Amino acid sequence: MLFLQVILPVFLIASAGFVFERRSGTDLHSLANSALYLFAPSLVFSSLLKHNVEGDVLGRLMLFMVLYTGLFCLLAYGIARWRKFDSNTTRAFTLVTSMMNIGNFGLPLVFFAYGEQAINISVLVFVLFNLPLGTLAILIAQGQGVKWQEALKNTLKIPIFYGMALAILCKVFDWQPPEYIIRSTDLLGQATIPIMLVLLGMQLSRTKVTQNWGFFSLATVMRLLVGPVLAVVLTTLLGLDGLTRKIVILQTSTPSAVLPLLYTLRFNTRPDLVSGTILLSTLCSAITLTVLLYWLG
Repeated sequence: MLFLQVILPVFLIASAGFVFERRSGTDLHSLANSALYLFAPSLVFSSLLKHNVEGDVLGRLMLFMVLYTGLFCLLAYGIARWRKFDSNTTRAFTLVTSMMNIGNFGLPLVFFAYGEQAINISVLVFVLFNLPLGTLAILIAQGQGVKWQEALKNTLKIPIFYGMALAILCKVFDWQPPEYIIRSTDLLGQATIPIMLVLLGMQLSRTKVTQNWGFFSLATVMRLLVGPVLAVVLTTLLGLDGLTRKIVILQTSTPSAVLPLLYTLRFNTRPDLVSGTILLSTLCSAITLTVLLYWLG
């Protein structure tokens, strides 16, 4: 039943995006920009404004993000050295294992699993993990000689951080925006989840798979099996419990992120390996996430 109620809707909507892209040839770039600059910031702003998040929980979520990303990068680098990957293959392996699809896949998954009550924590996890996606992922993809200032500048261009900052300022100064602003951002935010899933399907329709099945399999195992184990360990150590713990574990156990593919295409860092892993990990996640949901309860 969990598969039918939670996992299948995610794949059905993504499949609709897949078919839509193949049939219509719609401009993917414009739709992605509308999600990035309009719908997602509205969701972040309205969700954080409507729900209270304790500072202690926010601090532990931030620490979780730093530890999870850092440990995964170190583990991926160690395995890559053990397998004697070359420099570009090592960077591709690190990207597809340490960077998960926290937004396009993670937000809808948590919403279908736990409903409206989970949105505020899920949005926070989404925002926090966009920090390494917008900085560290660029640094890894570019390799040696990269300027961290450039990566940081790219991160500051992502509007969701401003949506979060604005919501926090409203909370700090105890200011309630006018009702017409709240209704507008709330309505725009409601469109975020289906649009993200449609975008995921459209992006996957453009994915090309080569014959590097050894790499794909190892990276998929790391992302879908090692990822949840590391999340369980860290949430236990940091004292995250209840619904918050379930959300964090589920959302960070999602397939490989799509955004690093754009970076590897830009810097020619084995995009063939990245795209193949994204597709395989997304398909296999139907099984692993169903099992994980039963285990979480």
